[in-house]
Amino acid sequence: MCGIAGISFRQPHRGADPLLRAMTETLHHRGPDSSGYVSLDQGRVWLGFRRLAIRDLRGVADQPMRSASGQTTVIFNGEIYNTDDLRDQFCRNAILRTTGDTEVLMEAFEHYGSSIFPHCNGMFAVVFYDHAKQTLTLARDRMGKKPLYVYEGDQFLAFASEIRALRAFGLDLDPEQAGYYFHFGYVPAPHTFYKRLTQVCPGEEIVVRHGVKIASRRFFQFTEIPWGHKRHIDWHEVAHSLDRAVSLRRISDVPIAAFLSGGVDSSLIMSHLVRGGSRIPTFTIAFDDPKKDESHYAAEIASYLGIPHKRIPVDRHSMVDLVDDYLDCYEQPFADTSGLPALVLCREVKRFATVALSGDGGDEFFTGYKRYAWFQKALLAQRLPFIARKALGTLAAATITRQGHRIEQWLRSADEASLYSAIVCQWTGGSIRDLLPNVPEVEHRPVELVRAVFDHVSGDAFSKAACFDACYYIPDDLQVKLDRASMWSSLEVRCPLLDFNVAQLGAELATSIKWRRGLKTVLRQALGKHIPRRLFERPKQGFSVPLVRWLCGPLAGRVEESLRGRTLRECGWLNCNEIDRVWRQFQAGHQELAHCIWMAWVVARRLELDQSRSAYYQPYIAQGQNLLEMAPDASGQFG
Repeated sequence: MCGIAGISFRQPHRGADPLLRAMTETLHHRGPDSSGYVSLDQGRVWLGFRRLAIRDLRGVADQPMRSASGQTTVIFNGEIYNTDDLRDQFCRNAILRTTGDTEVLMEAFEHYGSSIFPHCNGMFAVVFYDHAKQTLTLARDRMGKKPLYVYEGDQFLAFASEIRALRAFGLDLDPEQAGYYFHFGYVPAPHTFYKRLTQVCPGEEIVVRHGVKIASRRFFQFTEIPWGHKRHIDWHEVAHSLDRAVSLRRISDVPIAAFLSGGVDSSLIMSHLVRGGSRIPTFTIAFDDPKKDESHYAAEIASYLGIPHKRIPVDRHSMVDLVDDYLDCYEQPFADTSGLPALVLCREVKRFATVALSGDGGDEFFTGYKRYAWFQKALLAQRLPFIARKALGTLAAATITRQGHRIEQWLRSADEASLYSAIVCQWTGGSIRDLLPNVPEVEHRPVELVRAVFDHVSGDAFSKAACFDACYYIPDDLQVKLDRASMWSSLEVRCPLLDFNVAQLGAELATSIKWRRGLKTVLRQALGKHIPRRLFERPKQGFSVPLVRWLCGPLAGRVEESLRGRTLRECGWLNCNEIDRVWRQFQAGHQELAHCIWMAWVVARRLELDQSRSAYYQPYIAQGQNLLEMAPDASGQFG
């Protein structure tokens, strides 16, 4: 697991070394073990790397790495779990100097090109340089577990694992993306909250030559899977897929541990680990609030399986001290408050291990979210005439305190796509159009993003909803949270349930099978073969923070100061009167608006941080701008 950065110039550029090193150093937390830099093609291409050593800890495995033939150079962030398969299939004649996955991936790409990507079982953001063709190939794994950002300048293209490495180029906020954030709580790829800055999409490769994108293609999209077409379940296939996914993710040359919440997903992972003969230590967060604490369930599971277990006590109220780390860690507006306890968990587990297994991924492919149940009920209501639904919506808004206005929106939806879009909408304080009056199509674009997925999936409505979550929620929320929180503490996290074979198996199962006995039927039945049901049959809880108490208590002053501050009010694209209205309603006792306040405050703080840090970054930005404005001399080279 590592951090990567680089620049591709249109013309040779000899003086970029200080800038590249500064970019790469911002990623130190992603790779504290070593660093490397290289200039290629007379200074047209610069590649930087920070390493977190996981496999083959020797210096010979450091990057940037060049192939035996000298034709290919690579920087690679991630893990390829089926390295042995790739070696046998694509590298039979190669003489390998290392025992890790980087060299195998590089040699395979050198001989077979991007056709190898669908064969890779793992997580990756990778950049290959072909010395003969003078092209860079940037690619990202199917699940979007590893990030890769791209900044397009006038005379260059830069890329990096995190946004912070690209701040040298003076990032400007892009208000046109704000509608996505207030709707979903995240900005979906390829978009970001900044102009000229995009993301490589999951399952996408981009080819760059002399600082310009010359091609791009998706080698995988979840909409291509035949969602929900299997009417029968093969339990042997389920067990085999889980066994292999877990077994592959045990490969490591450094200590490995696991997260254990006591829920279905993480318990299933541990049951298969034990079945495979491994008893790695497990960790769980123990909250001080008995209503939110699941640590005793995790302890019971660990005891039954006979595995080491450590309880990490956390005062949920003390997590408020991590809010600034949260804002820094996630880099652009990101509304998932479970990112805070994720930071705590990863920080503590890092004291004992460098790799951890996680149960993330079971809900999307095996129908585990409560919102799917809400979707089912709302679909039934859609059978009523619109006039009847409108009347019911008005009644709900007037009589149901916490969910009334949301139910009213759902009942007014015209079709399945707009309905699911309304269900996942996180801004419940009114109309996003009123909040962002000058942003074009601010309410239309998020709905169309959902509709584009629904229109390309032939399955039932629930399969379409799950496919949307696989396309966007997993890479742009779930994996952003997990990647940034873990790498903030230099911890690698692996998710067996996001193994492509397991995910595809779940996606192809009919909803009637996955929902036969309630949410997540298949995984619960699979776990029931190894652990008594009394130990895990209970409502899903998940990470949470006492947001209402925070906003009314320790954060109240900071929130009000930012929401009423000059930076937010002078940004020019937010209707601060609308934010004031929602803030007053929250203070008057409408606690259901707490998440809206959090979302608005995250944006306000992001604006403040970007403004305050411009002075900090100014020498860095000046260095970048001065360098990029230099002109070639008579020989065509930069001085």
